[in-house]
Amino acid sequence: MKINMRGFYLTTLLVAFIFMSNSAFSQEDWWKDKKYKNDEAKKKYELCKKTFKEISYGFSYSSISAVSKYFGSEVFLDVLGTEKGYYSSSQAEYIVTDFMEYYKVTSVKYLRSYHKNSYAFVMGKYFYNLGSGKKEMKLSISLKFKDDIWYIDQINLN
Repeated sequence: MKINMRGFYLTTLLVAFIFMSNSAFSQEDWWKDKKYKNDEAKKKYELCKKTFKEISYGFSYSSISAVSKYFGSEVFLDVLGTEKGYYSSSQAEYIVTDFMEYYKVTSVKYLRSYHKNSYAFVMGKYFYNLGSGKKEMKLSISLKFKDDIWYIDQINLN
């Protein structure tokens, strides 16, 4: 029996594309697009979504610079109930770095979000390895919009 290799490769490529498309789409379920009043509002919320994605990337790859670039002058942190309060951006960077070094991330997954006017938040899970097992904790991040930039207002990891 002779196999048509070109057809086999095209079919394999098509199946892989469909699988990746569905996988990529499911990762976007956390963000509900709305009908926006105008292009300016649409751009504002596209920037918000991009900001959340970059923060997720920062946590997913333990890249504090991808997270801290969105710190304003003050950030409220609640990290396991021990580090709870308002911190300067440099203090917050130190605390989050320390957290990421101890709780080695395996993945971050956003579950739902909300955005309106100058406020947005996302809720999800932070998966990590500690000891011999994979564990998870709740993650929530809120942003505030000021001077055409979305800044991290709060990070909660519990």
